Amino acid sequence: MTIGVIGLGYVGLTLAVAASTHDIDVYGIELNHHIKDCLKQNKAHFFEPGLDNLINRNNGKTFHVVEQFPNDIKFDAFIITVGTPLIKGTNKPNFEYIKSSLESIKHVYDGNQLVILRSTVSVGTTRNIVLPFLAKMCKKQEKEILVSMCPERTLEGVAIKELTTLPQVVSGNNRESLEIAQKLFRHMTPCVIEAKSLEEAELIKLYCNTYRDMTFAIGNAFCMAAQEFGVDGMSVIEHANYGYTRSNICKPGFVAGPCLEKDAYILINNMPDCDSKHFILSARKFNESLIDLVVAWVQKKVGEPSDDKIIALSGMAFKGEPVTSDLRGSSSVYIAEKLKKLGYRMNLHDFVALPHEMKALNLGDYYSDLYDACRNASALLVLNNNKKYSTVLEREELSSRSVPGGVFEILDSWNVCTELHYSSGVKISTLGSMSL
Repeated sequence: MTIGVIGLGYVGLTLAVAASTHDIDVYGIELNHHIKDCLKQNKAHFFEPGLDNLINRNNGKTFHVVEQFPNDIKFDAFIITVGTPLIKGTNKPNFEYIKSSLESIKHVYDGNQLVILRSTVSVGTTRNIVLPFLAKMCKKQEKEILVSMCPERTLEGVAIKELTTLPQVVSGNNRESLEIAQKLFRHMTPCVIEAKSLEEAELIKLYCNTYRDMTFAIGNAFCMAAQEFGVDGMSVIEHANYGYTRSNICKPGFVAGPCLEKDAYILINNMPDCDSKHFILSARKFNESLIDLVVAWVQKKVGEPSDDKIIALSGMAFKGEPVTSDLRGSSSVYIAEKLKKLGYRMNLHDFVALPHEMKALNLGDYYSDLYDACRNASALLVLNNNKKYSTVLEREELSSRSVPGGVFEILDSWNVCTELHYSSGVKISTLGSMSL
């Protein structure tokens, strides 16, 4: 098969490279010059285990980065992988990127190729936006157009593995669309799930991410509720789960990233007003509230901002396990933005995030070494769950600091700095004890 992938961001690039290793010729287009420059050097513009090796192996062979799709190539399918951001200030999805992607295939699309939407969209988008757009573009009736919704469900940090092991969801507006989509994804994975409609496929992706958002919200709500009774929220959840299979309360933590921060809003975008809609929105809002709780903790522990008070923030990527360099939708970035607005000075650190992206945040001084970031700081916020924190913070530098009150305050949000709990001169709070 020969496919065209529109958008070589995280979703598009991992899919394109994985497909190119499974007897599929892949042509990808991308507008971002930095992404294209990285691919010319046989590497991705983000960290994903195993991805650079596959790019190096397939680039120019079964994987081709082109400015536009060649007219002399017979394509079986085009896959749209661009993001669906929220319109700033409205929490409404912006479909302009998808429409622009459709325009990009105008010179090679004749209505006989399958168009697959892999982006996360509101229910009805494939049928009510993509299908009419394509019919108008090639001057055919909608019933003649081949369209599928095949949602992406991979986890950053293990995407290459999951693209070949996870069941792939396919759908289509007719039988031919379904057959082509099944043929494509069976090249990569042994299990393909046939959704009963385009709308069901759209809901599957939205449900997967919103379910995770809501289950994390339960853990966060329980964590904060425990502190209302003077009890450590992390401790009670850990002990409630231990050895008791009927309890699987999520560990408290930030729920963020380019998907989880927005997919609940995309789900409820065109949902009629109902109790389910309010329930979903309440969970999303509770997870977002952790950002303000952390800011309040800084104000309480450090006091009002001044030139001699610097806050060290480590773990700027939206998660640390599995490891990612992704700063998109990161709660850490939102926390830093609020602290900067209040007047606090900051030192920023992350084990994996790319230096130029960290500096581009323009939220504080960037440090590649965690101890350098802490050297002149009044407090440290550890904001993701990278496993390195369990050992990297065992040195004595932090426990011999000259800070007001003689104690170096640390918010170990995920309770991962295990060695520091035995250090003198350091006071550690977690999300489970920050209000005690």
